[in-house]
Amino acid sequence: MQTNKNDFLTDLNLDTLKICPTLYEKCPDSCLITLDGYLDTYTSSDFKAKIMNLFSAGFYKFIIDCQAVKYISSTGVGCFISILKEIRAESGDLVLLHVPEEVYQVIQILGFSKIIQKFENAEEVEAYFGLKHEQFSFPAVASCPSCGKKLKVSHAGRFRCTDCKNIFSVMENGDIILQKQA
Repeated sequence: MQTNKNDFLTDLNLDTLKICPTLYEKCPDSCLITLDGYLDTYTSSDFKAKIMNLFSAGFYKFIIDCQAVKYISSTGVGCFISILKEIRAESGDLVLLHVPEEVYQVIQILGFSKIIQKFENAEEVEAYFGLKHEQFSFPAVASCPSCGKKLKVSHAGRFRCTDCKNIFSVMENGDIILQKQA
């Protein structure tokens, strides 16, 4: 039986750190990892093992969401550096997202702020990885969220599906929302 790399996207709950990897769909072969807790001497080896396991499964870009990180030790920062060294040798990368000021101060004090990329939002991460956001424009083809029928729409607004008669909205950004079922 062949293993799917998404099978490796399982949470790891340690005593003081929760590691939650999810597929980052906007960027091929990338993984968003949410950390909650303390990255220190006690948790860094398990964190590194989890990342390297995901890397071996076929994920090459890691976005580490640090918003819920309460503390990072020099060992935790060293873990980031060790991971970066290994995965960059194989064309991988790791970036930090939503880093609390007190956590980033530790990275700066240790002199690694020029090595570890830090971003404030997903758009900055996507720009770093070279993803282009395409502007949505009208006229466009919209799929009915109920039956999948393709309909040509000339503007944002409410529309009725010609097949299932459900009403749906097409937003300015191209999002389609079911409003009312027939």
